[in-house]
Amino acid sequence: MLDQEISNLLAYGQNCLLLDELDCAQAARRICKLLKIADFMPMEAAEEVDTATNPNKLVAPLLQYATEQNIVGADGVAQLKAEIMDAIMLKPSEVNDLFADTYSVNKQKAFDFLYDYSVKSGYVDPDECAKNDRWEAKELKSKIEIIINVMPQAKTDKYPKCSLCRENEGFGARANMRTVTCDIAGEEWTYCYSRHQYFDKHGVLTNAEHTPMKGGLDTVQKLANAADFVGADGFVCSDSLVAYGGALNTEHEHFKTGFRTTPMLKQGFKTRLKSQEYPYLEMGTVDWYSTVIRFSHSNFEKITEFADKLISAWKSYSDERIANDGTKNFVSLVCRKLNGKYCFDVVLRSAGLKRPRMAADYEEIKADALSITDILGYFVLPNKLSEQLKTAQLYLDGTLPYDKETKIPLAKTVERLLKAQGGNTVSKLEAKLNIHDEVDLVCEKILASTAIDSTSLEQFLATLGIRQM
Repeated sequence: MLDQEISNLLAYGQNCLLLDELDCAQAARRICKLLKIADFMPMEAAEEVDTATNPNKLVAPLLQYATEQNIVGADGVAQLKAEIMDAIMLKPSEVNDLFADTYSVNKQKAFDFLYDYSVKSGYVDPDECAKNDRWEAKELKSKIEIIINVMPQAKTDKYPKCSLCRENEGFGARANMRTVTCDIAGEEWTYCYSRHQYFDKHGVLTNAEHTPMKGGLDTVQKLANAADFVGADGFVCSDSLVAYGGALNTEHEHFKTGFRTTPMLKQGFKTRLKSQEYPYLEMGTVDWYSTVIRFSHSNFEKITEFADKLISAWKSYSDERIANDGTKNFVSLVCRKLNGKYCFDVVLRSAGLKRPRMAADYEEIKADALSITDILGYFVLPNKLSEQLKTAQLYLDGTLPYDKETKIPLAKTVERLLKAQGGNTVSKLEAKLNIHDEVDLVCEKILASTAIDSTSLEQFLATLGIRQM
């Protein structure tokens, strides 16, 4: 019935997923069982299999058959796809062993192997990622990227414990998920790639135990160990431990990773700093919207000790411009291992800044607290904006009549842009460009609003014996 389609998928498994020929018969039986097919006759694979870089087109006929035959409903397609792909993949232990063997020779090739396998297995789906609205804000001071995430959001009640636990491997729509294990500060951690891919080869490094984020020296040292793990081609980052700092999950210890220099990490020093107690550190403030202290050194103990002191001092700092009762100041962290040196970026942030709050008008674009992803320059906006921005364009190009009394999405944004246009309509292309430019500027202003006043920063650093050079 689906002889050709199943044969194509088995051939793809051999070509791309290291499926052994001796395991093909068993894989075929597993697929037939999932599709409730009694018989299968192997056939020669179609030519298109040799050029396939992901399984979407090959698995699509099987998913269509399953829905037409009422084997699964629309909400079960993702899980069925994952289970079909799992049938033609290596076991988790085999992927883990291959990663470890490659890692012992070349770190970067090991991560490239795991990423390639995650794409070819369909766990990381380039077609789904491509659905996100994404563009570079080229006209701003720094080229931040705007991302409107339209990928389906999984519900947390569909996880064994939480979205980060290792038990997700093989669970439900994660049947085709593959993780690898590693040692971080003497603990077992797991690593896999994120389906969202906000960064290049965006991954998640997770404690194998369901243990909460701790903060302090423990987290700083683990972050440095994690930077050792990913190597010089990558970075490791951590959100703050407070919800108003953009943290989505503090119940399970984890870090985000990437293998591309982000907009923030591309920026050099704005000012150079010198520490009286740690004079050997190369240190300065980063030329970025947020307040970022960057410092580097090859000595693990000294640099993590300094990072912990800096973070602890900031958490308790207050002055006439920062109303902090010990709970308002927090940090976001990034660590890299560059030329044998640990390089930390500590982003100083506060919910106690005594200055006018960002205009409520901008909350139409982003009302949520900024995560480390946003701070790094990948500004992730809610999926509802995808359609709302398209509708807003229709008011700017005159397709829809604008009435101030009528409630519409992004009303303040549309009003600002119509005013800038002098009340006139513009072409469809210009309307789209104007909307993008407005979103760019709003995101830049929101990001800049996280910065600490320069006087406060100077006073804070002075408490640690740090001065500008």
